[in-house]
Amino acid sequence: MHRTLATLTVVLFSTLACAPSGTSLTSTWRAPEMRRLPFRRALTSFVSTDVGMRRAVEDRLATRIPGSFPAYSAVPELSLSDAEKAREQLRGKLFDGAVVVRIVEARNEPAGRRDADWSTAYPNFYGYWASSWTTVRNSAQATANKPVQVEIVIYSLASDRLVWAARTETASPRSVKEVVDHSVDAAVRELWAKQMLR
Repeated sequence: MHRTLATLTVVLFSTLACAPSGTSLTSTWRAPEMRRLPFRRALTSFVSTDVGMRRAVEDRLATRIPGSFPAYSAVPELSLSDAEKAREQLRGKLFDGAVVVRIVEARNEPAGRRDADWSTAYPNFYGYWASSWTTVRNSAQATANKPVQVEIVIYSLASDRLVWAARTETASPRSVKEVVDHSVDAAVRELWAKQMLR
């Protein structure tokens, strides 16, 4: 028993030591009636022009969220600008949920957006999807030692509406890749803690 406790303590301290300083969830939102994510087949996507990083983040999400698949391999030709085409493509692949991650900057967001009702700010997936790609930031341009925010949103594609959303912030990131990875981990931990994933 002492050996197990000692091992768990070492793992815990190692995990904390690897986490970037200051990464935390700054806000979360959940549709009032949503107790758990009802998806059988969900798409994971990272909005970025950095192809390698996009694949890595989508893979990370897909391994952490049951029944999910990375967009780059599941729907490689998924339209980034035509909402109707994207709808047809996702229906054709039988997706009923979508998880999207993107880097945002607080100074570029409209006043009050951070504290606004998420369901009002981003009510449906296809509008969010198309607008995210028209304003996409190259993740490599988010420089170290500047505040970086990561947004994670989850939509029901069956009803085309937002069911969960969160933002993380890191005050002094060591690297953008690390911040995104830890932001994804923080969001997934929250989903498991609230029993939205089972």
